[in-house]
Amino acid sequence: MIEIVYQYDPANEPSAEQPATAEEAIFTLQRGNRAFADLAREGSQRYVIPVSAAEIGIGVHAQTPIAAVLGCADARVPLELVFSQPANDMFVVRVAGNVLEGATVGSLDFAINNLPSIRVVAIVGHMGCGAVRAAVEAYLDPTTYLVLSANLPLRSVVDSIMAAVRGADMVLRTKYGHDRAEWPGYRDALLATAVVLNAALGADALRRIYADHLGANLEVVFGVYDLGSRLVGLPGRDSTWRQGLAVPPAKAEMTSFVESVVDSVYVRELLNRT
Repeated sequence: MIEIVYQYDPANEPSAEQPATAEEAIFTLQRGNRAFADLAREGSQRYVIPVSAAEIGIGVHAQTPIAAVLGCADARVPLELVFSQPANDMFVVRVAGNVLEGATVGSLDFAINNLPSIRVVAIVGHMGCGAVRAAVEAYLDPTTYLVLSANLPLRSVVDSIMAAVRGADMVLRTKYGHDRAEWPGYRDALLATAVVLNAALGADALRRIYADHLGANLEVVFGVYDLGSRLVGLPGRDSTWRQGLAVPPAKAEMTSFVESVVDSVYVRELLNRT
């Protein structure tokens, strides 16, 4: 049995001190994610998250999140649990495919401009994303898109992701050859690469929108949640998964970044599946 416990002790409330810098806030999220990922491993059967009255809604308190996080609506990715954070520590926006569109950007804009406690803005995608998979299928089989086009709300999500799918496909074919697109593992390799690129492009767009806000007290980062390891990070060249939130590459460096993703152990293993 695994227990995740939010513990409130009026006589011994946790410190109300919050991260003073973006670097400290990123460290807090990464440390919380590592604790969540370690659950169910040997010796980790119970995880206690100390919370204050404000963090569980006792009394009336102002919002004081340390992070604004845009994630996917997928029910398998509960972001507060993924980062081991109690209520009032994360301003969470969720939408299929963690896409940037009017309502999601507007929500993040509110947080950035009205909640001074926020030190980091993160876009968190996840492997096996259904919205990205729909975009991959529509890209590889245009007849699928014809059916999809009749559903305007879903089409808008797929259209928002399509640039990431096209970019991922271009780099995969350049790296491994056009004939690899016929291999059984190609769809899954394209899906994984597009998930990473979709999150990176979104974070890069936010960095450009809020360039005047960035500095020691605010940073924009991204990462991808791996359902298997429960770690938020990126595929690694020398390891299956590398934990950690990252600053997105600059526009001029985006292609080389995607090249490193398609050269990762994670994507190569998917590509070579039979």
